[in-house]
Amino acid sequence: MAARQIEAYRRDERMGHKLLTPEERLDLFKHDVKGLRRLPKHLSVILTLEDQRRTGAALEKLINEVTNVAAWAASAGIPQLSIYEKTGILKGYLKETHQAVSQEMHAYFGSNYPSVTLSAPHMPAIETTFFPKGTNRNGGHSSSSSSDEDEEPRKHINIILISVEDGRDSIVDLTKTLAEMSQRKKLNTADITQELVDAELSESVMSEPDLLILFSPHVELAGYPPWQIRLTEIFHVRDSQGVGYQVFYRGLRSFAEAQMLHLDLGCVLRLGAPKAIIIQVVSMRVRSPLSSVLGASAKIHSPNFDKTMSGPAKDYQVEGDMVVIPCPVVRTGTAALNRALFTKTIGVAAAALEHNKFIAKYRKSLEHGKEILSVARVSPIRPHPDVSLASQGRKCLLLEPGVKPSDPSTWGPVLKTGVENQELTVIPYEVQFDYDYWTYRDVMASVLPEELHDEIPTGFNIAGHVAHLNLRDNYLPYKYLAAEIILDKNPQIKTVINKVDNVGSESEFRTFQYEVLAGPDDLNVRVSESDCIFEFDYSKVYWNSKLEAEHARLIDLFRPGEVVCDVMAGIGPFAVPAGKKRVFVWANDKNPESAKYLEAAITKNKVSPFVRPFCEDGHAFIHQAADSVFEASQNGECAVLPPKRKKRTPPTPTPADASSGTKEPTQAQQPAPEPEPERIPIPPTISHFVMNLPASAIEFLSNYRGIYAGREHLFAPAQATGETPETQLPRLPIVHAHCFSFKATDETPTRDVCERVSKELGYPVRPAPASFENIEELEEGVVKVYYVRDVAPAKSMYCASFRLPREVAFAPRG
Repeated sequence: MAARQIEAYRRDERMGHKLLTPEERLDLFKHDVKGLRRLPKHLSVILTLEDQRRTGAALEKLINEVTNVAAWAASAGIPQLSIYEKTGILKGYLKETHQAVSQEMHAYFGSNYPSVTLSAPHMPAIETTFFPKGTNRNGGHSSSSSSDEDEEPRKHINIILISVEDGRDSIVDLTKTLAEMSQRKKLNTADITQELVDAELSESVMSEPDLLILFSPHVELAGYPPWQIRLTEIFHVRDSQGVGYQVFYRGLRSFAEAQMLHLDLGCVLRLGAPKAIIIQVVSMRVRSPLSSVLGASAKIHSPNFDKTMSGPAKDYQVEGDMVVIPCPVVRTGTAALNRALFTKTIGVAAAALEHNKFIAKYRKSLEHGKEILSVARVSPIRPHPDVSLASQGRKCLLLEPGVKPSDPSTWGPVLKTGVENQELTVIPYEVQFDYDYWTYRDVMASVLPEELHDEIPTGFNIAGHVAHLNLRDNYLPYKYLAAEIILDKNPQIKTVINKVDNVGSESEFRTFQYEVLAGPDDLNVRVSESDCIFEFDYSKVYWNSKLEAEHARLIDLFRPGEVVCDVMAGIGPFAVPAGKKRVFVWANDKNPESAKYLEAAITKNKVSPFVRPFCEDGHAFIHQAADSVFEASQNGECAVLPPKRKKRTPPTPTPADASSGTKEPTQAQQPAPEPEPERIPIPPTISHFVMNLPASAIEFLSNYRGIYAGREHLFAPAQATGETPETQLPRLPIVHAHCFSFKATDETPTRDVCERVSKELGYPVRPAPASFENIEELEEGVVKVYYVRDVAPAKSMYCASFRLPREVAFAPRG
């Protein structure tokens, strides 16, 4: 019979609940549960967000599964249902989920559908609103003729949404609070019992369910709160194919037939290190220290314990002359961001001024006496709290927290004088801080577990409207949350992406695979750097805004009229700004997309007389560039610049002109001839080579051997002195090779880089003295290693600058 009931329900479900009336549907459920000896008072289920997608069809499917399970539980008469979904996304859609559940209840039960209370830990509950019988939603009389006696009493179901943050994190928070309270003698260790822990976790999260149903073919708890399932019966079937009524019913039947053995759990408290506490739970089912769940030496903080046992947390902190307002702790974990939870109000005193002409006077005096409120990003000048006075433009000056409106002994001389002169009054004032006040780091620290606070991802790369994250594995569960906060706190950011592979691991062009965390999948960006505009598709080329200072440092070394060879130019962050300085640049990149956008940047920034784009292999381009520059110089090529037009002023008429009335221009009044265009010749040699490919630039150095073989006469002799034609010749070029090496403050990175440079050049180079700074004075074979930035905990980026040794430059070409 049960099989026929289930099949009937399945057909009805496939047809959108159109085959069966609510009465017929209820009859099916009543028949199923009629023979069950007992039912769980608290049922829990685990649902899964498909493919971890937080919007669209995946979210809609998840909500549909919630409504189905809720309707089944209500039909069975189960009063409490908890639904675990790891990411907690449903917590951000409480209202929408409640509405969907209520609609499903109406489809099952008709007009007498059960009332629903939907809640989540630390969030306000949403309850079903019913109107008195005989009235409609507008307060008028209903046309329904049914009487109270015709309907069964209305049922009620309480639904709780929980996620991974309500498990381990809640236990950690509670343990930390117990440890701190015990250390501060606010709680006797003898009072910390299993009953106390259970009561606190039940109040802050939920009570222990009687039955947990898994709709997966394997027992996978996926971070389900461990404390809450110590004695819970867990049910699953191996052939489960998702959320379905058959698995649900079989779970109820298994629970009804099970023989339960209740055991009394022992709870032993052990206080060890000053900031560590271990609770060991012992039973026939569980025998493991809670530290295995919490991690070693957990620091504990519990908002619930703060409220009920240790008093309210302080609203502010005083650091020197500044008052710091701590961001509320909102452990949303991976759930959707609830901005309303970040509202905080603090009470202070304020000097209510009788006239606004006193603002400057009292602000200066109160600041001098350090009585004015000094909070970052908060103006001490505020509207009067009385709405009528505020509408007249009356202002107040916020005062530091030590000033109490009702205690004149806390007032300084300035306030007392102002009150005596009837120029101000000291009144209470409430200052509200909301989500918009807190910084990105404040909010991230508020929502993340404490163990992740040390390395909150803040140094993300920005390219135009795109923020590019490179999240470590332990932050990946919070990636959507971080992206949402980044959008909120950076108005110029429209899209947030996360790199899903290493730059260069799949592409020699330093492009990468990415996932969009927030905003549209639009990576066509516009970037401004060094007074130049770059427009490009960020997904097809390499760009790193963190290198702006390094770009500027090298560009500052280039002199007008010199030639620079940019071997790995990208889209031109070195080349285009250098062209604006009237520096000739042979700019090359092997990536055709980079070469395309480089050419566009040259045109847009009007530097084509100086910058020439190429798309060649860098190894071959080093020799090609040296030859090409020499040939261009020999051919007399130059940059031709149009003359600057001078503003013309009309000639002043002479008295003779005025008396004669002639209009014929004199010789002095004839227009001057147009000036000749400016011509800047290309020199025959390259002054600087730039190789910004830190993963492999040093491997290109062997290509410099013989770069100027047979052209020794173009350069000054090694030991030339005095003012001779030879000493006026240029010196050999300086090579700037970016590279990675160890992160260290000693000479280790310098030694490592010099060894690698020597190996590739085939010539022993030596490090420059640590105090050496003037790159233009580098001697041949001396390497100055500049620190650029950190790229990983143990790896940094450097720039190795050295003047090319003549033993390398003039060596025979292979």
